[in-house]
Amino acid sequence: MSLQRVSLIRLIRIDRFCPKIFNRSISSNSNNPSQWDLFAGICLQRCPLIVPELNWLEKRAQNMFNKIELANSLYSDHEMRHFENLRRAERIASGVNVSEKDLEEAAKQTAQDFEEASIKEMKQFQFGNSVTKADLSNNEKSIDRSLDKYLYLVIKTKLGSNEHWLFPQEQYQPDQDKSLRQTAERALENCFPSKKDKSPSVIVKFLGNCPSAFYSYRYPRQLINERQKQGARIFLFKCQLDVNEEGKHSAIQDKTFGNRILKAENSLDFSWLTRNELCQRLPERYWKQLGLAIYPDEIINIDKLIQSSKRRNINRLTKRLEKIEVAN
Repeated sequence: MSLQRVSLIRLIRIDRFCPKIFNRSISSNSNNPSQWDLFAGICLQRCPLIVPELNWLEKRAQNMFNKIELANSLYSDHEMRHFENLRRAERIASGVNVSEKDLEEAAKQTAQDFEEASIKEMKQFQFGNSVTKADLSNNEKSIDRSLDKYLYLVIKTKLGSNEHWLFPQEQYQPDQDKSLRQTAERALENCFPSKKDKSPSVIVKFLGNCPSAFYSYRYPRQLINERQKQGARIFLFKCQLDVNEEGKHSAIQDKTFGNRILKAENSLDFSWLTRNELCQRLPERYWKQLGLAIYPDEIINIDKLIQSSKRRNINRLTKRLEKIEVAN
């Protein structure tokens, strides 16, 4: 039997018993990249500016560790200096074995005086408020809201007759862009155009040349016939506002901290949203795919963990903490 006949028989068997696989392979070959519109989007982040507040379990564990470290620690230099001052004061009061060095050191500031001065200065110090004007007014256009969380730039985009909140994106142009990374940079330039001297209006750091997430959708049948394209494929690139170059962001309006606005040009509307707000604002399927690259602000949500099946482990942990606190 010839090889051609054997291959033909195998092909007939595949077509007879596995028609879905056979048809899928044919359609995948015809579905080449030229039949899709390619887009590159940017996930522009503003990193947290302050440390998030500890939850109740973290505070309890921190207090326990502080007690253990205090009980097992050695005396510090300040405490040793305080003990030396007390011994020197006793020698001077008794008049026994008093040297000139003791008299010179007694005229200087003691450890007790330094501690009292530090406590007085601490009482006069005023801590900054973590709640800004943008938080009080719920100004979603400001980058000074939710200082302990990540903020993400989204713009209102018109697709057909509908408007959707999406990440900034631009279509890939082979004659302009050598790569999708350049398309993403063009999307950033469209939001924050450079100044007249061609210097950037915002200092942004891209997190690599590879996209972090991918999303695709098919066009309606009428649009497929008009554009001769099956749909769109969107590649999302992550980038961050450079905090070290904060003073060089000329696109920021109102430089007073607490109500600074970083406006995205050439868009219907824009907002700086947290991850929880993105879940509610972005389209469901769009967020389901691209949201995989956006990590939650809380590494462990204690409240959800308690309500889950691991509640027994949390109860055991709290009981252990109580025993350790009682023992110490």
